[in-house]
Amino acid sequence: MKKKIANFIVKSVFILEAFLAFFIIFGVIVGSIDLVRYFRMIYETPPLQTFSLLQTFLGHALLLVVGLELVIMLVRHTPSSIVEVLLYATARKIIIETKSTWEIFLGIIAIGVIFAINRIFAPGKSFSSEGVLVNSAMPVEEVNRLANVKIPKNLGNTIGGVIFNLANEEGRVIKEKDVFYINDAEVTIISMEESLIKNLLIKKIKDGED
Repeated sequence: MKKKIANFIVKSVFILEAFLAFFIIFGVIVGSIDLVRYFRMIYETPPLQTFSLLQTFLGHALLLVVGLELVIMLVRHTPSSIVEVLLYATARKIIIETKSTWEIFLGIIAIGVIFAINRIFAPGKSFSSEGVLVNSAMPVEEVNRLANVKIPKNLGNTIGGVIFNLANEEGRVIKEKDVFYINDAEVTIISMEESLIKNLLIKKIKDGED
């Protein structure tokens, strides 16, 4: 009974996040209309008076970019998408709101720290003695980079989508501990939530092994 209630709560949260993502997208689309208005204002304003107006325009555009990255974070639920949101938000802060050299210097340090975290700790990746543990929502390109494998990108956008498509082609019912061989990668389903894949273990094997 408790498990059913917990699953219901988790699904409800996912649905609410999807609605929030939709409203953010709608807000970005509506906000994009203002960019056209800014173009007109910039064109009609004398050259010596356009600096503050252009700065506002850039701030508005970068804020829309942060909104779109936030949508990706809500949909993917991957640590790497969180890093991207922080990166764009910090970049916007530096470009638009910094007033002194010291603030710019601190902003550069902040971006450097974010890049270092992304490079050294590789958010979204967990190591084990047998391979690399990833989230099912991780893009195939990122999985290939982290696990040093060559999973074809045409099989699906995310690693979870790849496994789902392969299972459908083979007529298999997906369950935990199932193993799929894709080019030089051995993919094992580590955990699931009902019929949804959550975590996968990626292990590099010999090239061309099926």
